Amino acid sequence: MSDKPTLPLEALSLSITQYVVCSKCADELAALLPPQSLQDYAAIDVGFTDYGIQVWCRRHKANIVHIDFQGAKMPADFRRLETS
Repeated sequence: MSDKPTLPLEALSLSITQYVVCSKCADELAALLPPQSLQDYAAIDVGFTDYGIQVWCRRHKANIVHIDFQGAKMPADFRRLETS
């Protein structure tokens, strides 16, 4: 991974277009009363593995997705951008 920033600063703000969710959490949430947001309900860990990046559901102790970089070294930008 590169130590040199590769993204423009504006790309560090929230720009997620599709969220990654646990399907079991989403199913459970649909039946919960009172309603909660998936963001509040989910218990997700995200981190690097020997293969790439894994998203793990702590609530169900299950893999959500494991992205395999197939040995490629992808650039990453770890600068922190705080919003008020």
